Amino acid sequence: MKQLICRLSDLVGILPSYYNYKGERIDISLETKTGLISSMGFSLDKEILIKWINYFDSYPWKNSVEPVYVIKPGSTIHIYLKENQHVDYIEIVPFKDSGNESEPMFLHLNSDALHKDECRIFENETYFKYNVSIPLLSIGYYKMCLFSKEFNKESLLIVVPENCFIPFQNKTWGLHCNLWSLRGDKREGDFSHLKYISKYVDDKGGFISINPLHLNNPDDLYGISPYSSISRQFKTPLYISRCPVREKDEKFFNYSNVWQDKMRALRTEFELFYKNYINEPQKVNNFIDYKNKLHPLIREDLKSFSIFCFLREELGKNWQNWEQKFRNPEKESIDRIYQENEKEVLFYQYLQWLIDEEIDSFKQYNLCMDLAFGSIKSSFDVWINQEIYALSSEHGAPPDDFNPNGQKWGFPPVIPFKLKDQAYIPFIKLLKCNMNSSLLRIDHALGLFRAFWIPEDSNPEQGAYVKYPWKDLLGIIALESQLNRTGVIGEDLGTAEEWMKNELIKRKICSWKVFYFEKNTSAYKSSHLYPVDALCSITTHDLPTLRGFWNARDIKLRKQFSIFNESQVEEALSERQRDKEKIINLLKNEGLIKELQNLPDNSTSEMEELLFAIIKFLANTQSRYFLMYPEDLLFMEEQANFPGTVMEYPNWQRKLPVTVDEIIKLPILKEVEAILKEAGRFHSLD
Repeated sequence: MKQLICRLSDLVGILPSYYNYKGERIDISLETKTGLISSMGFSLDKEILIKWINYFDSYPWKNSVEPVYVIKPGSTIHIYLKENQHVDYIEIVPFKDSGNESEPMFLHLNSDALHKDECRIFENETYFKYNVSIPLLSIGYYKMCLFSKEFNKESLLIVVPENCFIPFQNKTWGLHCNLWSLRGDKREGDFSHLKYISKYVDDKGGFISINPLHLNNPDDLYGISPYSSISRQFKTPLYISRCPVREKDEKFFNYSNVWQDKMRALRTEFELFYKNYINEPQKVNNFIDYKNKLHPLIREDLKSFSIFCFLREELGKNWQNWEQKFRNPEKESIDRIYQENEKEVLFYQYLQWLIDEEIDSFKQYNLCMDLAFGSIKSSFDVWINQEIYALSSEHGAPPDDFNPNGQKWGFPPVIPFKLKDQAYIPFIKLLKCNMNSSLLRIDHALGLFRAFWIPEDSNPEQGAYVKYPWKDLLGIIALESQLNRTGVIGEDLGTAEEWMKNELIKRKICSWKVFYFEKNTSAYKSSHLYPVDALCSITTHDLPTLRGFWNARDIKLRKQFSIFNESQVEEALSERQRDKEKIINLLKNEGLIKELQNLPDNSTSEMEELLFAIIKFLANTQSRYFLMYPEDLLFMEEQANFPGTVMEYPNWQRKLPVTVDEIIKLPILKEVEAILKEAGRFHSLD
């Protein structure tokens, strides 16, 4: 049994070992392997394990074709035929209204003339692998059908470009805004505030980066994180501007109260809309056009999503507790629910229309949206795609410098081979729903190569990495990027082999370079070492602000929340002091700061000098994008999110201390504009 479990574990992509942040090799235990393959749906029965091992050993030889091929234009594919089997011809047609208008293509094959690439024997039968050259096709999605006298087989053919779309010809800059943190006009943060600040940034030739807009659960403090998604395909109505919520607290965003007030107002608006929908449909043509123009795959999911939201209100927030007939959605039952509860279900489609209409209005500006890494177990995404999720495992991270106990993220992983069996359609839909802006940030992009899985009821030390079909996934990202004219930024922070980051950059998926981390044991990296295809920043939402970093606020919080023990705190404080000295040396060497007798203290004037020097440093790099955070420009000490905490710290709630109109009038911005202009990043339209 041990040998069978280890063999199957290897075949489904569970890596047998990894190196931790200390460089130590961690070998994966039999217990962990058992937990992970069980979560993938494999029974721990000897005969069944043997059957699955035989299946993967012979895959895809016995299937004739793979469920999906992701290729570059003019490439070859492999097909697999038993001895004496023949294929008459292959038909290639555009796939499901993908926008590709090309005519069907027929490849007439002579099996005897095809090049035999390899031969394998299974159960005394001989199979041959053949190379088939695919004629030059434009990038896009195609259905490929093999026809013979003995069988017909179908596959999805995805023709992908070399790299992603690049929306900016010159180096540029951006400002990150968390919508819940924005203030002005005595209303809670919404798209109206974003539009105000977007106009300022756009006038200066920059872009605005925002938090994910995925639907989450704002009634539950555990669910307010924008990375804790109920759906990554569909968006939260929390920030719709047409139903503003009056601001009650200037310091913190109260999700539950804002959500309830917003939904109450939106339901009132919907009542008026529904009267027109029933009695004067010509008044709601925009809504009907919106649904008709959706990609067919997305249109069907919007219907299922609206039903899910309705059932969630009626039956409870966790679909796993619903009656069986609702737990496993089938087309007939979905259609019936829709017909019997049309008004209630239509409300959720109406909300998505309002959100998408508002996002469309931002197309005049350069907006960078954010795609989170996963969806929670009780989400729509998991409900509609249950068969591809490992429901008894969860994503996380192994122990590291920042979290010595590791992390558990609370959402189940996608099973790689099951995703491929579905021709990557769930992944394609996810990208189509999120590539509707100039730029898209992909959270935890290294998870496209391998992701850390933790079995149910285990701690992160008992987790393991699982491999993903990264070449295919990166190819699909590049395709959707080109089709939607959306640039891509891959958040590639964390422990990884360098080749992974290089593969992202090779496809023009820009790397994320955080100033704090760009160092070696002796010094911080010079500005000329930052790559072109990258976004650089001082910090991120998960890291301390510059002031917080300088004052070691994050280390003190780790001590306060018992994430670090006393010795770890002392070690971290010593390292932080060394880092501060290295930063000053770097800035001196680059001629960006005057000679100082001591490190800058906590006074605003010295912190301002330090901030300007680092902004100059990053602006002068060759990296395509430079992103700033208003928390740094306002010299705030507290960071937006403190990983490893839920209730202990006000994550995702802290507002900016000034309004959006006050931000763009800050004297510090004039100095920043001058720095950006000198560095060739400032492209004023004045």
